[in-house]
Amino acid sequence: MFIASEHIDRLLPQTQCRQCGYQGCAPYAQALSRGEAAINLCTPGGIAVIRDLAQLLNVPVIPPADTNKAQQPKAIAVIDEDECIGCTACIKACPVDAIFGATKQMHTVITSECSGCELCLPPCPVDCIHMQPVADQWLPRSRLLTEDIQNERFAAAKQAHTRFQHRNERLHRLQKQKQQQLQARQKKTTATTTKLNSASNINPAALIAKAMAKAHTQQQQRRVPDNHDSFQQQQIAKAQQQASYRRAMRDFQYGNEKQKAEAQEWLRLYKQQHESQQ
Repeated sequence: MFIASEHIDRLLPQTQCRQCGYQGCAPYAQALSRGEAAINLCTPGGIAVIRDLAQLLNVPVIPPADTNKAQQPKAIAVIDEDECIGCTACIKACPVDAIFGATKQMHTVITSECSGCELCLPPCPVDCIHMQPVADQWLPRSRLLTEDIQNERFAAAKQAHTRFQHRNERLHRLQKQKQQQLQARQKKTTATTTKLNSASNINPAALIAKAMAKAHTQQQQRRVPDNHDSFQQQQIAKAQQQASYRRAMRDFQYGNEKQKAEAQEWLRLYKQQHESQQ
């Protein structure tokens, strides 16, 4: 008879300790559902979990695989704060976020949330974590209300499972943020690279031709008449006329009678000429 892994998973203590040889309670439940694992591998669950699994799967009850470990009392992790170097290795290993601390700062265990999984022991580089036995039959001590609030085992399992889910959601959010930041940096890098490539693909000859065209346009805007010689002659004639005007004015004021008469006649003709041009 096939039993869904979700039903099996509900009977496990949710410590995610991996002492069964699988990467957590859900993978172990999946293996049991497929008939690939024995029912006596959950050390934290002990004989209570073995009996429930045997009843659900309709198989005989068998002794725990690790009898000595199963008989030991429950224990919670304790950090020697004087020896802690703040490496955060234990924080990353804890499946229920029961260790509090920051990089290069002292860490401490939230004892009410510790499930006793012992996963924080191997990664600690200075061996400053030890397991302290407690009288509790089920961990963690902090428990959510269940339909059967008298059943400490399932209340503890629900609390541990909730903490495990919250941790996975937090890690997922962090991973998503990192991916978004990485994509933003990659997009910025791509834009910069494209800009640099565009700059490197500029043809110097095209730039020169563009500059020459611009200079030609500016020259056309301030060019002189096409007949340059005629323009020069006009400028010379204008200068000569101005000189003659100044000379006539001077003779009219300071010259003798003859010079004054000639200057007066020249000024009369000059005036008539300018009046006719207007």
